[in-house]
Amino acid sequence: MSARPSADTRAAGLPTVKGWCPGALRPMQTGDGLIVRVRPPCGALGTTQIRALANIARTHGNGLVDLTRRANLQLRGIDEHRLPDVWRALSEIGLIDASPDAESVRNVMVSPLASLDPSELHDVRPIARALEHALAETPPLWALPGKFGFVVDGGGLLSLDDERADIRLRAITANQEVKIALGIDTPSRTEWLGMVDPATAAAAAIRLAEAFVRGPKSTPRARIRDLDDAALATLRDALGTAEPPPAALALDHPSSAERVGRIEIDRELVAIGLGAPLGRISADALSGLAEAAADHALGAIRLSPWRTLYASAGTDADAVSLLAAGERLGFVTDARDPLIAIDACPGAPACRSAWADTRRAARQIAAQMPLPGIGSIHVSGCAKGCARSRPADLVLVAGPAGFGIVRHGTASAAPDAIVAPTALTDLPAVLRTGI
Repeated sequence: MSARPSADTRAAGLPTVKGWCPGALRPMQTGDGLIVRVRPPCGALGTTQIRALANIARTHGNGLVDLTRRANLQLRGIDEHRLPDVWRALSEIGLIDASPDAESVRNVMVSPLASLDPSELHDVRPIARALEHALAETPPLWALPGKFGFVVDGGGLLSLDDERADIRLRAITANQEVKIALGIDTPSRTEWLGMVDPATAAAAAIRLAEAFVRGPKSTPRARIRDLDDAALATLRDALGTAEPPPAALALDHPSSAERVGRIEIDRELVAIGLGAPLGRISADALSGLAEAAADHALGAIRLSPWRTLYASAGTDADAVSLLAAGERLGFVTDARDPLIAIDACPGAPACRSAWADTRRAARQIAAQMPLPGIGSIHVSGCAKGCARSRPADLVLVAGPAGFGIVRHGTASAAPDAIVAPTALTDLPAVLRTGI
């Protein structure tokens, strides 16, 4: 479990880098208790599981639940003395791994609308399940860094092309056949190495991961994007007889589709998206959503990296009812809601690395939106930038002297200026200074 940052570190305004992510079996200590992260298999939860998670959050934690940018779910404020009860409850609903090591490497993000989206090229859920199983059952792979991740994308409307991953699997069409392209992360883009049949895609991704574990790494926490040319060449060789990808393969682009409310594809109602304001919901909201979904027999709830939950919508009446329930429960159901454009970490006092109440600041900013030329905003309690790794149009980074302002960058970038927290009540005036 993490230690409190030293006085020297705090005085310097430096973040504490842990190099790993919490899990259920390896929780992390924060300012409001333990964080227990749940990695739902294939990114989906049944209504019975959701009810149980809400009960765990209320009974053993502080009743708050965070949705993460890795499409996981975190129970906050868990009492350390109640961990055995939490583990027992998670085991009863099939949401705990055999060991902390197996859990820590099972970082697989799958298309949230897999099997629901008629525009997807392939239902990638079997690939994701096979990949998760192999990671959990292959002890040599437990040496992968804790933040090493996979993306498995079926190529539908809500693509994962803008979500960073060490190894990426993407459904494509080549010579009128569906193939799975495999790519690796580099500092500037995804490098597509080859393509394979869907039936062999999980095994091919595992070969890449095994080659990474065997090969040299630049630091103990190295990711694929940190490797030198020689190590990258080893990964390229690991695919063996994979077909080369099409020369025109270029998939790294954000999805422009709306992610909350009614999700329609070719005028067909597919699902509804319910956003968690600033990534957080209450246990009562979570259990209320489970009840509403069960009433309409809507099946599993899908998680996403956009801190939005998805449910299939059988009929227009189901969609209307579930959206109304979501709005009553405090979810975001309108794509025009400014909170959708803001990523914010838990902030102080929940996080011991944070210098400010980021959620209060984010809501102050949301009340002033829209802001000219600003489409995305990141409010971070420190320079780690846990809530968002990719650049945002406007980044506010809390520190000992106030909020650092970064334009079109990340939380780790040098700020263009530092302003007092009180200045955020008139953010347009701050931005007019030319920052």
